[in-house]
Amino acid sequence: MDDQLIILGCKKGEEKAFRQLVDKFAGQIMSICIRYLKDTALAKDATQETLIAVFKSIQQYSGSGMLGGWISKIAVNVCLREIRTRKVFTDIDSIELGCTDHHQNHDLLEAEDILKLVNEMPETLRLVFNMSLIEGYSHLEIATLLGISESSSRVYLLRSRSFMKEKLTHNSGKGVKILHFK
Repeated sequence: MDDQLIILGCKKGEEKAFRQLVDKFAGQIMSICIRYLKDTALAKDATQETLIAVFKSIQQYSGSGMLGGWISKIAVNVCLREIRTRKVFTDIDSIELGCTDHHQNHDLLEAEDILKLVNEMPETLRLVFNMSLIEGYSHLEIATLLGISESSSRVYLLRSRSFMKEKLTHNSGKGVKILHFK
């Protein structure tokens, strides 16, 4: 069943269409929730909450853009709501960071290795890293969703990249291939 038929069926309240939506997008939602929440039980709960939110708000879906993108945004918002209940974000007004830009050719890490390193990041760095580099949110969108300034979002992204570079450089002598971040 294609996305348009799924949408129309869900808008009509057809159980079969909603089952198709769940079958098609549950894995994508779960992977987003795991990236943000790190805990499998919390991610499963967030996946369920996302599906409920999709079902409740399917009437407002205009059909513009990809259905998967719309669902992903809902999943991210559900995860951020869960994180906000446990954490207060710090707004960084001014910070000086020294950046070096070394361009070297290295083999890429496997996806599991990258996920492992991302999960080692402090929570705020991990959130901004995921939102910016994986989900494609702008710094303005990140700032709005996390309740921080745009400059804080930029600083957190720089710090997350520095964290990854440091971890990759530290582990490069231990059989871990290095991934270059521009």
